[in-house]
Amino acid sequence: MRTIRLSALLLAAFTSSAAAEGARPSGTGPDKLCEREMIAASQRHGVPLGMLYAVGLTETGRGDSLRPYALNVDGKAVYELTRKEAVKAFEAAVRAGAKFIDVGCMQINHRYHRQHFTSVEMMLEPSINVDYAARYLAQLKVREGNWTMAVARYHAGPDNDPAQKRYVCRVISNMVATGFGKWTAESEKLCGVRVVNGKAQQR
Repeated sequence: MRTIRLSALLLAAFTSSAAAEGARPSGTGPDKLCEREMIAASQRHGVPLGMLYAVGLTETGRGDSLRPYALNVDGKAVYELTRKEAVKAFEAAVRAGAKFIDVGCMQINHRYHRQHFTSVEMMLEPSINVDYAARYLAQLKVREGNWTMAVARYHAGPDNDPAQKRYVCRVISNMVATGFGKWTAESEKLCGVRVVNGKAQQR
């Protein structure tokens, strides 16, 4: 029953934060390797572009771009500048006994998704990483019934309502910040914020 109530709240908050027409992931410079793949992946798998971009920002956004060679090793973020360095960091983490390692632009979990890749190098390839994340979100949407719960499940399992709520609120915040959506009464209530002069503040 608790999960049903949370699902209803998330759905109202997330779907009301509609994508702003004409918005695009910002930046086209050489460091925008993740962003370059977003439009094609969103169209290929039928995933809303604003949502996909906001999930990416939530996962590896740092400064003004996503980080293609980011890792999360048992909860600790690691930012490498090249794929070669990221592979070395990954291998060192495995040797040190790390159990959960998220990889690349969209932080694909190696433990649960490695069977879909031939190597960690492949997981770190921005085009493959972003495409896989978009496809996975589309699969979650079919399974869960709506995009809100697909985003929630992307980050946390079905028995972790607090983590799902926090994650969805971060994604909504990133959608708003990048011009893909807006705060609504439902999302303000869910996330415990109020908008003052166009800026969200914690209640």
